[in-house]
Amino acid sequence: MKSLLIDQIEITKTGNIQIRMQKLSSDGDLIGNHRTSVESNGDVEAQIAAVNSHMATENFAPISDVDIARVKAVAAAAWNT
Repeated sequence: MKSLLIDQIEITKTGNIQIRMQKLSSDGDLIGNHRTSVESNGDVEAQIAAVNSHMATENFAPISDVDIARVKAVAAAAWNT
């Protein structure tokens, strides 16, 4: 199954989080990138769920729990939550 690997997490001046994922083939080859963002103090879980739902239509596995934890940690630090 194809997979998504978060390879970049950025915080903008306004506190939004921008996330870039590598789209990998089942052999681990880079197919392309997918991007999403979460507004400042937004719902990280909901945005990740939306990405997972959309990418499932293209036969991608869900984003790993490890990658989700990384995004949540960055969000908590950026938003002081």
